[in-house]
Amino acid sequence: MRARLLQFVTGTSGVPAKGFSSLQGNDGNVRKFTIHGVTLDTCVYPRSHTCFNRIDLPLYEEREECEEKLKIAITMAATGFDIE
Repeated sequence: MRARLLQFVTGTSGVPAKGFSSLQGNDGNVRKFTIHGVTLDTCVYPRSHTCFNRIDLPLYEEREECEEKLKIAITMAATGFDIE
């Protein structure tokens, strides 16, 4: 599941040889892995911005809901579907 999360957020399922500190965006510049909290009004499911290695994670009230929605988003992205 960790590899799928990494794929979802960065576009690659592997950590760079030099670690996360050398993670690059699509422009070749170093881009940190970033979790950005957003309101549920913005989006219901987590969404990723692979160009920036960023995930927009809605501020769920319960951890279980966060885990469930994240698993759905990762699975849908892996099968070629997108959630809007």
